[in-house]
Amino acid sequence: MRAIFIILLLINLGVFGVGQGWFGTPRAEAGRTATNRLPIPLNADAAKLGPVQLQSR
Repeated sequence: MRAIFIILLLINLGVFGVGQGWFGTPRAEAGRTATNRLPIPLNADAAKLGPVQLQSR
């Protein structure tokens, strides 16, 4: 029983290490470039703000 626990613990540690990139590029990051990780810049000048008009009922 102890041997099975240790084997499962090592397997879990290995899978965690692969996901974290300990053994190379993680699968989630494969094919990505630095430009793909950057957020798209927002065009702040495109937003038009004007006076607020409240409507009463």
